[in-house]
Amino acid sequence: MFLNGLDVNYVSLMEETGLKWRDEDKREIDDLFSFFRCKGANCLRVRIWVGDSGPSRLPYAMNLAENACRVDLKVQPTIFLSDSWADLYKQPEPESWTSLDLQDKLGLIESYIYEVVKKLMPIKDRCEYYQIGNEIDHGICGIFAYDKKKRKDSRWLKKHIWSYEAAVLKEAVRALRIHGNETPIALHLGKWWDIPLATSFLSAMDEFNVEYEIICFSFYPTMSGANFVPLRQFKETAEDRGKNVAIAEYAYPSNFVKGQFWYMNKPSPGYPLTLEGQSLWIRDFLAQCLKLNIYGAFYWSPELYLTKNHARRWSVPKEMPLGFGWGPMSFFDERGYAKPCVNSLKYGAQSDLWQKMCRDQVE
Repeated sequence: MFLNGLDVNYVSLMEETGLKWRDEDKREIDDLFSFFRCKGANCLRVRIWVGDSGPSRLPYAMNLAENACRVDLKVQPTIFLSDSWADLYKQPEPESWTSLDLQDKLGLIESYIYEVVKKLMPIKDRCEYYQIGNEIDHGICGIFAYDKKKRKDSRWLKKHIWSYEAAVLKEAVRALRIHGNETPIALHLGKWWDIPLATSFLSAMDEFNVEYEIICFSFYPTMSGANFVPLRQFKETAEDRGKNVAIAEYAYPSNFVKGQFWYMNKPSPGYPLTLEGQSLWIRDFLAQCLKLNIYGAFYWSPELYLTKNHARRWSVPKEMPLGFGWGPMSFFDERGYAKPCVNSLKYGAQSDLWQKMCRDQVE
């Protein structure tokens, strides 16, 4: 079954501030999880940071997961080995781990993962796969290629970064195999436009005997104006290793993006940065995923409709800002009203009828 997924980790924080969402008929949405379920979503990507309190830490994440399961959504736990954001441009270890050497960090990983899996145990049958880390091309858990020039040298990366990263991943996989039973495990790469780098990374992980079943990629086409060709490249890269492929994050804007992601403003051919263009792109993207038999795809933060200026009114934890300019990517306009693109989710639904319609779109 195709995982027609969403990453809506801001929901609880937005609800706490009193923010609302409204449907196409301008009615207030009482339960955003049910709303998305009815639109065709079937899985929630849950971000889990190290820590006991605050956004994305385990109690917060469990609340999201339980709400998802309540409306019959599946769950995809993403286990960060950090206590804050970790991505293609940074990979910090938890603050309490900063004074530890690699061996000491490895010693903490099993107990941390055991804690996560134990909390997830009541909904274990709803967990589709575990993802270890987030956009780990250049490192994980404090192991990171800080020199931008060196990031382009796969031989240097293999010797100075990936060999140590592999040790972390192997320990995390070992802990999940012990405590998480046979649930599949995924690795997530963020530099989706650099297939040679992905190939080098995956070859290194194979050489270092890192076990996993799914390769995930981020996919933000308006960084470069890309078409859907990369999806086939992702699929081929995974098939070469006998793995499944999933899209851990994707999004497409309905307007020009400002703020932190100002560079995501190059439209894909045939898909203008308009409400209609956003809807059509999501429809055709999901159709392509079904045609290519991609394992799943997760839209990143469709709930986060605030603009940079709009968000200044809200007091939120500094590690989870709301006003970094994601509004054009959202499924809701800056007043919280649903955009037409919410109805494009149905093209990732799994009825025979929808699958046939989706495939017909790309034949």
